[in-house]
Amino acid sequence: MAQLVQVYTDIYKPAFDENTDEYIDKSPYKPYERNCIRFECRCKAGTYFIGYSQFKQHIKSKTHKDFIVNYKKYFKELDDKIEENKKLLSENQLLERKNNLQE
Repeated sequence: MAQLVQVYTDIYKPAFDENTDEYIDKSPYKPYERNCIRFECRCKAGTYFIGYSQFKQHIKSKTHKDFIVNYKKYFKELDDKIEENKKLLSENQLLERKNNLQE
């Protein structure tokens, strides 16, 4: 009998190294981790990895290396705005709830 499995996905974001002022690849997985989350990488459309070994293979590709070098130029600002938007929406919801309680 075939079963459907729910797949959790997330977008891979490289880590920032303050000492060198560059972005580096830091594995979102622990070695030998089970039930890994599927990460999609924006280096090329449709690329993803599941698990530590696939991550290690993926970061060796030329396309991904170019992505890391140019991350600050193309994706950093977008990611910051998304995080800021989430923060402002949560603050707005809290203030709306507080306002409704006072009415």
